Amino acid sequence: MKSLLSLKKPTALLLLALIYLGAYGVGYASCFFIASELLRFFVFDLTATLFVFLFSVLFRNSSVYDAYWSLTPMVLSVWLFAENGAFSVWQILFLAAFNLWSARLTANWITVFTDFSYEDWRYRKYRDENPPALWFFINLTGIHLVPTLVVFAGMLPLFEIAKAEMNALCLPGIAVILCGIALEFFADRQMHAFLRSSDGKTACRNGLWRYSRHPNYLGEISVWAGVFLTMFPFVPQKWYYVIGFVSVTLLFNIVSIPLMEKRQLSRRPDYTLYRTETSRLLLLPNK
Repeated sequence: MKSLLSLKKPTALLLLALIYLGAYGVGYASCFFIASELLRFFVFDLTATLFVFLFSVLFRNSSVYDAYWSLTPMVLSVWLFAENGAFSVWQILFLAAFNLWSARLTANWITVFTDFSYEDWRYRKYRDENPPALWFFINLTGIHLVPTLVVFAGMLPLFEIAKAEMNALCLPGIAVILCGIALEFFADRQMHAFLRSSDGKTACRNGLWRYSRHPNYLGEISVWAGVFLTMFPFVPQKWYYVIGFVSVTLLFNIVSIPLMEKRQLSRRPDYTLYRTETSRLLLLPNK
């Protein structure tokens, strides 16, 4: 563990890349003989997640998983579209927008990652507040498996988009994806700038944060809404694939936002006032 902490950021990132490559290799080997396309990709993703989990336990750092859930959709989507020969102009536009989301989110994580001393504060909170056996369960399910399952559910429309005869009806969905990416990009930039100059005791009211307490989460939810809306005009009978968008929305509203709000209330004295004045999620005028 001490040797890991001595690694500089570039070396630590290289090690993470090798872990992910190993995970993809193991995932591919586990699903090679599965005929069903949907099941094959699911087994790949699940097996690769468990491989990453092993290193999270070995390194005693659950942030080993952090970049996996944003990077893997790019790997799966390119693989899926190539396998189906899905290279129409409309499909390429969708794939470019979707992978822009994946690449931007992964790059944003790389900017905050320092070395293996970095670990998401939520993971440390769960580890410190729970006995080892319960922490192991939370780590396996809540931190690794649940995000993988939710993101895979969000990707279900891709299995239809890769086969559909696409046309301009996909543009509204792609536009929603791009709007979501823009929301996340500007929200993250504004928050990073605020944190560099903040005393750590006041709430961020810069830019988008003046109109929403969680504009970055709104952007993430919008991306998955756009994925579903891209598919729906072509395969409306698969309306139940909306489960992915619904799952993402519930995850943020039931888990992520309450955790973040509780943390901010404990650290920033003005956050109570900020909550009364500012919309929880949607971009709305101040009250």
